[in-house]
Amino acid sequence: MRMIRQDLKVLVVAAHPDDEVLGCGGTLIRLKENGAKISVLFLGEGIAARFPYQTSYNSKSFQKMTKIRMNGAKRAMKVLGVENYQFGSRYCGQFDNYALISIVKEIENKLEEFKPNILLTHSPSEVNIDHRLTYEAVEVACRPTMSYIPSEIYSFEIPSSTNWKFDSSFVPNVFVDVKKVWQKKLKAWHCYEGESRPFPFPRSDIGLEYLAGYRGMMCGIEKAEAFHLLRSVI
Repeated sequence: MRMIRQDLKVLVVAAHPDDEVLGCGGTLIRLKENGAKISVLFLGEGIAARFPYQTSYNSKSFQKMTKIRMNGAKRAMKVLGVENYQFGSRYCGQFDNYALISIVKEIENKLEEFKPNILLTHSPSEVNIDHRLTYEAVEVACRPTMSYIPSEIYSFEIPSSTNWKFDSSFVPNVFVDVKKVWQKKLKAWHCYEGESRPFPFPRSDIGLEYLAGYRGMMCGIEKAEAFHLLRSVI
């Protein structure tokens, strides 16, 4: 079993636009280079948590930031080589206000439509509640009784969420070498205007490189993206 191999269909289920680059951008680039068909399902919009709760969502500022995030995501998709993607409208930081079954059904429908071999999604060990609920919805959608489920399911980490848990349970056991595609991953990340901050913020260029270096040291390479294998059927 190898994550990077020929003739794969890979589905990324991400809470917000930018999670796909942070969690597995380098891996997606490598998969695409190997001929994989990739689809990204964004469940939410990624902006609302930065505004006063339920009072500013019709404001010009909210609409402007939402447009910036969506346009950034589209540019990032081009850098990653991903043509198949769809945006969700759930408010950031508020996935707990939606029935979990609504998220589960959206993922189930995508699985039936796309039929991926591999699914990549969030870890349950996250500060961000949207990330945790995305994981839970994937877990339900991929129960063994379903008519179609991927043969391999992995979770990824998100800087400034996974690493900010008081007691993180994310223990990677799969590593993808991203040294040769690192600059391209950064290029995709830079498409998200205003999302990076100066170091020591984890999502700074330096912070991302430190994390990749740390994960690389865990497996004897220079730069790696780390995953936890949740299920594999061989």
